[in-house]
Amino acid sequence: MIDFKYHLVSIIAVFLALAVGLVVGATALSGPALAILQKAEKQVNRNNQALFKKNQALQNQVSADQLFGSAAAPRLLPGLLADEKVVLVLAPGSVGTVSTGLTTALRQAGATVTGTVTLNGSFLDTTVANEARLKELAQTLAQSADVKLPAVLTGHVGAQQAAAQVLAASLLTKNPPGLPSAESHAILSGLSQNNYITVSSGLSSPAQLAVLVTPGGAPPQNGNQDGSQVLVATAVALQNAGLGTVMAGAVQSAGPNSVISAENTPQQVSTVDNADTELGQIMTVQALRQLLDRKPPGQFGIGPQAVPTPAPTPSVTPTPAPTPSTSARTGGHK
Repeated sequence: MIDFKYHLVSIIAVFLALAVGLVVGATALSGPALAILQKAEKQVNRNNQALFKKNQALQNQVSADQLFGSAAAPRLLPGLLADEKVVLVLAPGSVGTVSTGLTTALRQAGATVTGTVTLNGSFLDTTVANEARLKELAQTLAQSADVKLPAVLTGHVGAQQAAAQVLAASLLTKNPPGLPSAESHAILSGLSQNNYITVSSGLSSPAQLAVLVTPGGAPPQNGNQDGSQVLVATAVALQNAGLGTVMAGAVQSAGPNSVISAENTPQQVSTVDNADTELGQIMTVQALRQLLDRKPPGQFGIGPQAVPTPAPTPSVTPTPAPTPSTSARTGGHK
């Protein structure tokens, strides 16, 4: 057994070493080392101030862009989707400001929003038990509504592909009137009663266009790639059932491993990654217009591969600028 005096000596030695270290450190830092550290601190402070000013400038620019979008919307949107019908499909966890902003923009463009369908979390569940249950339901609903499904459903999201195809057939059509109202209602009721979707009240006749609003939050939004693949499969089903579909999301939810990035490889439907902004909502409407004009799907927004804007020709002819008077011209005569 070790005697207590040895512990006491060890403790004294530790405190003595600390004291010596403090004395030596204070002595060393009082010279050139302290000057170097003080200089480095000043440089870090200058860098932080520069970054703060740059960040403030970017925030001011975003605010200005938003104001421009609000001012430009009444001239850019009217007539772009005149007499067109659009349905909104919301992913679990989608941002409310995206769907409300898009609804406003679509109506400004002359479109009728036929209704909103929200995909519940169970629709994205790829467990074996849920896959079997959803697949059986989708096949039953497809048979009763005479909707054709692929002969073989494979992969982790095969059941969701089938369900998305049945859902799309109830919401969209290339040539009105689409599915009979009773069959469309039966599909929506079957999926909602089994807690796979939630249907907004007043869902009207089938649309020709669709917007799928992606989940909010930083990517990955669904915790795994299967959830993103389900939403991609849903967007593709909507695209095939109608005349065009745009997948739209908020700025914070864009980036690697996001739902939109999963769709963009390869590009199958158009995407907008800043639909929580006025400009992004205008882009969404313009992207739908391009699809109606049979142009290929594209990436729009602020991402690295995104095009700043689809920029179709506005339907409203701008008012010509007044011709300057003679007296206002350089060298003119009174």
